[in-house]
Parts: sequence; structure tokens; C-alpha cells
Amino acid sequence: MDLSADIPTATDPPSSLLPLLSLAEAHDVLDVLAAVASGAVPDREAAERLLTNLAARVPSRD
Repeated sequence: MDLSADIPTATDPPSSLLPLLSLAEAHDVLDVLAAVASGAVPDREAAERLLTNLAARVPSRD
């Protein structure tokens, strides 16, 4: 089920955004977030994979 089809998209994203995701990863993020937003249970394996990949790419908060 593609729940992300009902989510509005931004027309002009801020230029300061970093390209951290491939298109496939971005779709996976949308699917996980859409599941959470609708009260469904997100795919745990997909969420863990995305978390690991993002954590490896994003600079630390320190």
C-alpha cells in the first residue's frame, strides 16, 4: 500500500538541504513515515536500514 500518495509535497525545498538519500531511500522514508502517521506499524527492517544509513551519513550533533 502506497500511503505516501496522499501526502502533499513541498514545491520549493530550502536550498540548504543536503542530498542524503537516493530516490529509493527517500521513497522508503516516506513509506515508513506514512505508516507511522496513519497509526500503522512501519516495516521494522526498512526503518532500521534507513536509520543505519542515515546515521552513517549525517554529521554528529556534537
